[in-house]
Parts: sequence; structure tokens; C-alpha cells
Amino acid sequence: MFAGGAVGSKIVVTTRSNQVAKISGTISPHHLEALPYDKSLSLFLKFAFKKGEEKQHPNLEEIGEEIVKKCKGVPLILKTLGSLLFSKTSEQEWKVLKDSETWELMKKENQTFSILKLTYDQLSPQLKQCFAYCSLYPKDTDFISFGLIQFWMALGLLESSHKNENPEDIGKRYLNDLLSRSFFQDYDLAFFFDAFKIHDLLHDITVSVAKNECCIVKTFEQNIAPGIRHVCLTNSDSSEENASKFLGKLGHLRTLRLPNLRNGPTIESFIDTCLKRFQHLRMLDLSGSTLEVLPRWIGNLKHLRFLDISNCPNIKKLPNSICKLQNLQTLFLDGCDQIEELPKDMRYMISLRFLLLATKQRDLHGHGLQHLKSLRKLTSLHTLWIVDCKKLVSLPHGLEYVAALQSVVIGVCEKLDLSTAQGLKEKEDYNEDYLVYTGFSLQSLYIADLPKLKALPQWLLRGSANTLKNLTITGCENLTTLAEWHNLTSLEKLEIKCCPKLSTLPKTMKRLKQLKIEDCTLVSQRCQQEIGEDWPKVAHASRIVLDGNTITAPELLINPTP
Repeated sequence: MFAGGAVGSKIVVTTRSNQVAKISGTISPHHLEALPYDKSLSLFLKFAFKKGEEKQHPNLEEIGEEIVKKCKGVPLILKTLGSLLFSKTSEQEWKVLKDSETWELMKKENQTFSILKLTYDQLSPQLKQCFAYCSLYPKDTDFISFGLIQFWMALGLLESSHKNENPEDIGKRYLNDLLSRSFFQDYDLAFFFDAFKIHDLLHDITVSVAKNECCIVKTFEQNIAPGIRHVCLTNSDSSEENASKFLGKLGHLRTLRLPNLRNGPTIESFIDTCLKRFQHLRMLDLSGSTLEVLPRWIGNLKHLRFLDISNCPNIKKLPNSICKLQNLQTLFLDGCDQIEELPKDMRYMISLRFLLLATKQRDLHGHGLQHLKSLRKLTSLHTLWIVDCKKLVSLPHGLEYVAALQSVVIGVCEKLDLSTAQGLKEKEDYNEDYLVYTGFSLQSLYIADLPKLKALPQWLLRGSANTLKNLTITGCENLTTLAEWHNLTSLEKLEIKCCPKLSTLPKTMKRLKQLKIEDCTLVSQRCQQEIGEDWPKVAHASRIVLDGNTITAPELLINPTP
């Protein structure tokens, strides 16, 4: 990392620990002063109001000034409290915060923690639960939005007063609420890969409030509360005897996270013991392990809703008993690129909503997703990811018959050609018009790194012409045209990257809000402001970015929606 540093380069280390500063520093540490009052007030108002709206509420601004004085120039507190009060116009709510007894704790050592805990106390019961369960992930974890939402779903935390609302939509709303209150940071807003972290002080709060239910275990000798139901084991370097004693202390676990488990030949026996003992699990995470064989006992976990065995490069085959998991909603298999075939009875996984798949198979026709009837039985499948399948040349038969499918991601499949509906043409009863009315209706489509792709297929998008909202295409170097597409009447976000041969956009995008084009010279030229041939198609979008240059100023987004 430092080999390329030029002469005179310097490294700046930031920390709240004097001890860390002494160990890492070569000069005396510089102690940052608190923000001055005027800067503090400006920061607070930025998060408490939309731009300029504070002038419409002079009484609230006056109360805010008193709150700012009590924050003593700590930026994290100012930002978090401001976000907490955003959109609240009741003087009483502001006064409750200003007059809270918690401010007396500002005089003590854990002042910042105490005030941040106050912001947690203001959350709804549902948001409190969702945030508290983040304690099962170590500090500095890079959270991915879809993974966290699926985790919440598995634990039954997503509640809605609307009977027919999708749990994924509920999860997005919860996540947006927490984002708007600054409970997450370093948020990277993308079309599909929304990533963020939790500040370590806020992580301390999750640990504090969930300590009787959730626990991160660093050693088998660690003492844990008797009522623990959710466990993450981050270090298993201990004897088999200690492991057995530790497992004996645990009751009916609902969550067991064993990420990056690398304990040599004993790993299989340890996991086998866990599966036999904890048969009421809702969530099981074996990601990043050196596991070679998934125990057949996996089929006994009748209550399991979330199974993550991503990035397990030694697994070559999954036991068919996994298909007995009829309550399973989420299955992550990405990074398992040695899997040679899928279980033959996957059609019985009738509750599966999210499937993230990687495989060495050449096609998906001869195994677990082989028949139209097999896919039709996956009636709950909402999201399908097919990534890093280096030998894959065709998609499974009947994909277009999965009526519930709303999001599809296909990427890093160097031999896959989507321009021909290979599986469909082999069917004698194939009727192209049938797809217009009964095919799936996608809302999101992400296509990345498919060098064989020359044109997006009609069968993939025809049924989604009036439903597709998000479309991303990146790294498709031979993609040339979108001319045969139907009008995308619902498209709101379009991102195209590294498609140098692409020269046209869809004909109609009436609802387009965001357009981003990067390293696509022909399309960029056609979208140039006022002079480009396709400028009339996109001029109504609120945000347009061409090769890093924003040509239509974006609306100020204080609270981004994931």
C-alpha cells in the first residue's frame, strides 16, 4: 500500500484513543478542538431542516440553539440529533429533547454515548429492534442493504399495517428511516450495491441494548448471558473440548453466525454439532469458511429462513436435503464457484424469495432448475442474482414464468449470451406473444461484464416495459444497440458504464429521474445538453451525469433513499 508513496508523503492517523496516538505517532499528537458555536449551529440546522426551511420555524430554531449549546461542539452528536428532529415541527418534541435529564450525563466520562443513546430511545419499537440486531456484526462491518434487509426479514422484524406490502419494501423503508437519522454512515448510494457502516460509538449502543439477546463471541471461554438467542462467533481457535462446553451453555438459538470459520479438519464436526443442537435456527451464516461439505443435517432446520454459504470456495456440491427447507427465504451462494451442480429438488423450496447463485455449470437446464414446472413452483422468488458463473452459456428454462420475480442481477459470466432465448426456442410450445402477458414484470435489472452480449433480448424485458424502474448495464463491451426495445414507460434510474459500442437509448423514458453514463462515448455524445440527438429523451431528468460532469444540477438530498 505504501510502496508508491512519493518523497515527503505523510500518513495521518485519527483516533479517540491517546494510547493509539502514542503508539502510532512519530510526533506529538494534535488534539482537535470542539467545533465553535457558529459552525455547530450550521451543522445542526443542516440536518434538522431542509435548506432554508429553518427560517419558517423561528421558534424551533431558537430551541435548536439551546440544544446546540449543550452539544459542546461534538459533530457526531450535532449531526445525529439534527437528523432525529428532521421533519418534526412540534415544539413539544424539540423541548423534550432540550430538557432531557440525559444532558446531565454530559458532565461525565461517557457523555457522547449517553446523548447518542437518547437518540436511540426516540426510535419506534420496530426500528429499535432492527438497529439492535446490527450488534451481531463486528465493528467496521461493511453492510450491504439487501443483506441486512433479508436478515431482518428472517428474524420477523419487518411489520406493516398494509397487508399486501412486500417485506423488501418494508425493509427499505426501515433502512431509510435509520439512514435519515444518521444511524448509518459512509453511505454509498448505488443502484444495487448500497453499502454503509455504523459509527463505532453507535455500534457500542447496539451492543448495550441487545446484550441480553445478542452476543459476539471471540473465545469459547467467554461468559455470556443465559438468555442469549443470537450469536456470532468470530474466533474459533480453541480446543474441541472448550467448543463442546461452550455450545452446552447455549439454549435455543435463533441466529448463528460463523463467518470466516477456518479451524482445519475440525470445522466439519463443529458445524455438524451446531446443526444437530440448534434446530430452531432462523438464520445461519457460514460465509467465508473452509468448509468442504455441508452436513446433510441442514435439512432438519425446518424453521431456517436465511442461509448464507457465500465465499466458501471448497464446497463442490450441496446436499439434496437442503431442498427440505420449505421456510427458507434467502439463499446466498455467491463466491462458491466450485459448485458443479445444484440440488435436483430445488423446486420444493417454495418460500425462497432471494437466490444469489454462482456455479461451475455450463447451463442450468440439467440440474435443479431444469424444467418449466420446477421454476413455476418457486412462486415466492422475488430476487435472482446469477454472478461469477464463468462456464455458464444459458439461463434456466422457464425463467420467464416466475411471475413474482421483480429484481434480476446477471454479472461476470463471460460465456453467457442473453441475446438468444436458448432455453425457450427448444420448447415446441413456445409462443412469443404469450410472454407479453404472462412473463415476469421486473422492477430492477442489473447486467454487468457480459462480453458475449450484443443486444438485450426481447424476452427478458418485453413483459417489464411498463414496470421496470431501475436499469444498470456495465462492462458489456460488445453491446451495440437498444433500438429494438419497447418503450420503458416506468424507468426512473438508468446507468450505463463501459459500453463503448452502444449508440442508442430507449425511445421513451417519460419518468426518468436519474441518468448516469460513463465511458460510453457514442451515447454520451448523443446526450449532450441541447445539442445531442437524444437530449430531448432525457432532458426532463432531475439528475444527469455524463462522464463525471453533472449537466442538470441534482436536487439537494439530505436523506438519500436506498
